[in-house]
Amino acid sequence: METGRYIVLLKDQQKTALKKVEKELEVNITSSELLSKENRSYEIIDKDNGVLYKNLGALVVENMDEDQLKSAVKNESNAIVYYEKEREFFPADELQLINELKKQSAGLSEKISELEKYISSKPLPQTSFIEMEWGLKAIGLENAHFTGKGIDVCILDTGLETSHPDFSSEEIEGKSFIDGEDWNRDPNGHGTHCAGVASGSVRSDTGKRYGIAKDCNLKIAKVLADNGRGTTSSVIDAIDWAITKKFRILSLSLACPVKLDDQPSVLFETIGERALENNCLIIAAAGNDSNRPQIPQPVSMPANSKSIMAIAAIDGQMKIARFSNAGINPSTGGNINVCAPGVDIISTYPKNSKNKNNFYYSMSGTSMAAPHVTGLAALYMEQFPNKSAKEIWELIENKARPIEGIKYRDIGNGLIQVI
Repeated sequence: METGRYIVLLKDQQKTALKKVEKELEVNITSSELLSKENRSYEIIDKDNGVLYKNLGALVVENMDEDQLKSAVKNESNAIVYYEKEREFFPADELQLINELKKQSAGLSEKISELEKYISSKPLPQTSFIEMEWGLKAIGLENAHFTGKGIDVCILDTGLETSHPDFSSEEIEGKSFIDGEDWNRDPNGHGTHCAGVASGSVRSDTGKRYGIAKDCNLKIAKVLADNGRGTTSSVIDAIDWAITKKFRILSLSLACPVKLDDQPSVLFETIGERALENNCLIIAAAGNDSNRPQIPQPVSMPANSKSIMAIAAIDGQMKIARFSNAGINPSTGGNINVCAPGVDIISTYPKNSKNKNNFYYSMSGTSMAAPHVTGLAALYMEQFPNKSAKEIWELIENKARPIEGIKYRDIGNGLIQVI
C-alpha cells in the first residue's frame, strides 16, 4: 500500500457525483471557485480535505491509499477516470542540470563547483547589439508591427522581482501558489528572466531591446518555490486560476523528466485540451536532459502532452542546443512543435551577487526558448484577434522556418518567425 498526494481526474462534477467521490475517498471536497487570497488551496489540502479545480476537473487529495484509488477507477459507476501521483517540477534552465548533478554525484563536487562558477560568472557579450540580442534577430522581431497589446500573458514560474526597474512602473497582476512565498519577489531569478524574454522591452541601462511582446498584459503565477521546486498541484492550481481569469497564453518554463517510451500524462493531456477549449494556449519548455551529440532524451512533462506546445532550443549558430530534448517517443506522444533561441539569452534578473549587481543576466535552457514563443504568440493574437488559441498554435507552426541539417524530431516545424 502506497500513500501520498495524488491528482484525480473526474468525468463528472455534478453535486451527486462529487458526494459519491467524497464518500468513496473519505474526503471533503472544496471547489476552487471558493478560493481567495485568504482561502488558498495549499492551506486546505490535508488528509481530510481535497481541492477540486473546476476548470480542469482535477481533484487534489492527500495521504490517499493507492489501492483505494485503483478500486475507484475500476468502479464505472463513479466519476473517477484517472489518477497519478504528485510529481516534482523544476526550472528548465542550464544551471538546473548542475544542481541535479550535485545531488547525485558527491564525488564530482569540485568539478561541478568550477562549472557552476563559470556559468554564473559568464560575462554578458560585449561585442555588439546584434550579438547580445541574437535571439530577437533570429525570429525577425525587427519586422514586427505588433507588440502584444491587450493580450493577457501569464508566466508560471518562480515569481517576478517587481522592484526591477523594467517592471516597477507596470501594473502587474499575480498570485502565489507556494505557501509562505510572495509572487512579487523572486530570489531565484528564473521567473524574472523568463518574464523579460516574453514581455520585456529595452534595457534600462543601455536602451537595447531584449523582450518581445512589450505591450502585453503581464500576469504572474508563482508555482515554483524560491529553491526552484514545485509540484503538480501547484501547477494545476495556477492553470485553473489562469483559465478562470481568461488569460490567453500560459508560459511554463518548467519540466519533469520522463523515460524512453513513457506514456504522456493523461492529466496534463486533459488539462491542455480544456485550456484550448477555453481559448487558452499552454506553451512549455521541452526540457534539458540531453547531452548531445550523444542520443538525446525524450521531451519532458508537461510538454510531452499533445495538447501542450513543446519548445526546443537552438543556439546562435542555428544548431540544436546540446541540452535540448527531442521527440523520440513518437508512438506515445512527446513531439517537438517548434524551436526558439535558448542559448546565452540576455534578459531581466534580480540585482544580486550572481549577476555582479547588474539588472540583466545571460541564461541558457529550453526555459529561455519557451518565452520567445510565448511573446510571439501574443503578437499573433493581437494581429489576428478573431483566431482561437488552437488556430494561433497552427499559425506558429505553419510560419516556422525549417533549419537545414536539423532533424524534425529536434526542432519540429522549425524556428519561429514574426510575420
